[in-house]
Amino acid sequence: MIKQQFIPGSNLPNSEENKLLCWLSSELGARLGHNSQLSPTENTPIYWGASYFGLNKVKSFQSADFYHQTKILQLCNYYVLEQIYIIEKACVNYMAKLVLMHESTEEQMLYSLFCADEAMHVAKIKPFIPIPPSTIQQDENNQLLKFLNDVIDVQDKAVILFVLLVLDGWSLSYYRSLAIECYEPDISLILQGFLTDKSRHHATSVMLFHNLPLSTESQSTIVETLSKFLLVMQVEPQQMIVSVMAQIKGDLSRHQKIRIFEELDTEAQSVTRLKFLRSLMRNPNSFSVVQMLEARGAFQPYNQKKSGYATYACNSQVEPKS
Repeated sequence: MIKQQFIPGSNLPNSEENKLLCWLSSELGARLGHNSQLSPTENTPIYWGASYFGLNKVKSFQSADFYHQTKILQLCNYYVLEQIYIIEKACVNYMAKLVLMHESTEEQMLYSLFCADEAMHVAKIKPFIPIPPSTIQQDENNQLLKFLNDVIDVQDKAVILFVLLVLDGWSLSYYRSLAIECYEPDISLILQGFLTDKSRHHATSVMLFHNLPLSTESQSTIVETLSKFLLVMQVEPQQMIVSVMAQIKGDLSRHQKIRIFEELDTEAQSVTRLKFLRSLMRNPNSFSVVQMLEARGAFQPYNQKKSGYATYACNSQVEPKS
């Protein structure tokens, strides 16, 4: 069994932690230049507009005054930046764990290099987040964060590799859309730079998973794990938008929440998202996994009228902690 290991310095006294941060800053500065020295802003600028989130279709947003529209967009933009950070931080953890699970020196070297790529991604997006990123890790209401944190405790290499395969493939598409729609050239260029790495990482994971012996136990764990991921992804990002609307405009009735889900065309979006995720899982080695997920109805789209998830989604607050 691979013992879980932690990065040295994660629990150092303040004086030692400050030294570690100085060394990290120096190393990042050598690789990133002045961007590594940027400080977080107090408020989230609007990098993605109403049309990107589908808010141009939501009547309650359109009828809101300029102040409330701005607050809603700022919070939605914060959520996007938070999600990028969460994904890239998780990828650092997964790559580091695969380094420990290596079966050859070449594999260890490969995942070490990939881990460095992901560390650079975290460093590049971090300055744009309006709060210290350490507080993000404490957000108990963030379902994606909870899922990604739970996976790191899995001791099965096949599970980690398959989750990474799906996560890299999905984020590749997600970041491409974000880069295209982003108003801020610096962030757009950063995300475009991520695409090359993500494409390479995804292709490598596909190849390695294809050649990995898959036990019945590993298959079962993958199915359990991916079922949770697909549930989270059923209503992303619409659940966030409804939560933000409820938070900025005040409590919404169940009818109002369902109406916003309908205006956002959540069910159709869910169909498209789940179909894409299913396509990422197509691999000769994962045929049985996909079959078992289908048998569970894991690829069935979210239906706001039949599910209580609309109310559940709006209970999660995504406001940045101060």
